[in-house]
Amino acid sequence: MALPSWANDTITRIRPGTTTSRGSTVPDWSSGKTTSLSITGCSVQPASTGLSQDGRVLGISEGLTIYLPPGSDVQAGDHISYDSKDYEIIGEPKVWKSAKGRVSHIAISVERWKG
Repeated sequence: MALPSWANDTITRIRPGTTTSRGSTVPDWSSGKTTSLSITGCSVQPASTGLSQDGRVLGISEGLTIYLPPGSDVQAGDHISYDSKDYEIIGEPKVWKSAKGRVSHIAISVERWKG
């Protein structure tokens, strides 16, 4: 079962390469190390916004909830580009199932900071 026909947003999933640092495998966001994938048939919805301040504005956060078609290749730690802005996936993607037990869609929470 796919998302409804009005789910017509397109996002770009950006995944880091990896490198070894002090014996551990860590993400490598260096130029040329990332891979990207366009995912169509999504629904992008506003989720949260916040303001960090101590008498002056230090930063603004913006969160979105994105509903993706079943089988979309996203995972914790990926970044999402949407509307010329870059977001980070917060937590694990959530697989939603229909009443018949089939995967209905995948939901991700993303956030970006400015400032």
